[in-house]
Amino acid sequence: MVDYNLLRKIGEDIKKHLDVPLYIFDTEGNLIYGKEDFFEKKAGFLDLMVEYIEERDVYYIGEFTCYNIFYDNNPVFVIALKGKTEEEKKLILAISLIFRYFDENLSKEDYLINVLENRLPLSLISYYAHRYKIDNTVSYNVAIVEVENEIEDAVKIVLNIFERKAVHVIKIGKKRFAVIFPSRYRENLVQLFKTMKDMIESEGYLKNVKIAGSFSSFPLEKLHVAYKEAEKALFFGEKLEGERGIYLYQDYIYSEILWGMDKEKAEEFLERVNIGEDLLKDEELMQTLNAFFRNNLNLSETSRDLYIHRNTLVYRLDKILKMSGLDARKFDEALLLKLAITLAKLYDISR
Repeated sequence: MVDYNLLRKIGEDIKKHLDVPLYIFDTEGNLIYGKEDFFEKKAGFLDLMVEYIEERDVYYIGEFTCYNIFYDNNPVFVIALKGKTEEEKKLILAISLIFRYFDENLSKEDYLINVLENRLPLSLISYYAHRYKIDNTVSYNVAIVEVENEIEDAVKIVLNIFERKAVHVIKIGKKRFAVIFPSRYRENLVQLFKTMKDMIESEGYLKNVKIAGSFSSFPLEKLHVAYKEAEKALFFGEKLEGERGIYLYQDYIYSEILWGMDKEKAEEFLERVNIGEDLLKDEELMQTLNAFFRNNLNLSETSRDLYIHRNTLVYRLDKILKMSGLDARKFDEALLLKLAITLAKLYDISR
């Protein structure tokens, strides 16, 4: 049986994005959603609507565009938009897609996939969250985990790291899955992701595990933003720091801005700031620079991060200075180095 209260909530959500009136009727012509004065002004509309109740395509009554919603081949309600242009026709077909989720009875996994991909109206997000006992009063982060082999063992290991009722895991491919976890776990995301990566690789005997995550936390209705952040972190992280395996979105906001840059301008910049191809190919020095940038040019923090002596770090930075002509310990020159390396890797430009 259709929940009319939920229908009204969905109608209210949809109406916020429309410039024309929206109405929803049951098959007997009773108004479910819309202005009550409709009946006074549109005499005869409901009689005609009942005549069209078996119609499966868009149809028109007076100045309205109408569409019947069927479940199990039975008409259950009618949606109508004021107007008869091609625009109203496209709108009503798009709106009809939203209501199919009533009939599909989404599984928990399908529901969460649709939330991550921003396919559900707010009312359905709340409805299914209640149904599957997902707390929609807290904010969540999203991580994407990618492995080289099948993901079943990795999923089990991740589930054991968190409280079972707090975390939700969704498979998004044979070698990739998403982890949705409450914001209370985000105090030290790098350490959390390191723990996940180490445990998956050691207990699951898997190599080259990559974990990318959103930096900010979001409520369920905005979870698609966190998912997008995680996707971008994985994309830019693999391009710029493939060897690291742990990528946080806030480390690549700079790269996201540069990604829209014209390639010719990038090439012109790299001609002026010629850091040398040898530096770009030196994995040890690139790893050192990435860690140095990540730790805000702090020698002590970077040494600890890389598990090397401070003198070793200084030696490598001196070597970078000789190869590129830029001293990463000076902010302005570090900025030029960061920009040059990022552009060269983003656009596969060798200089």
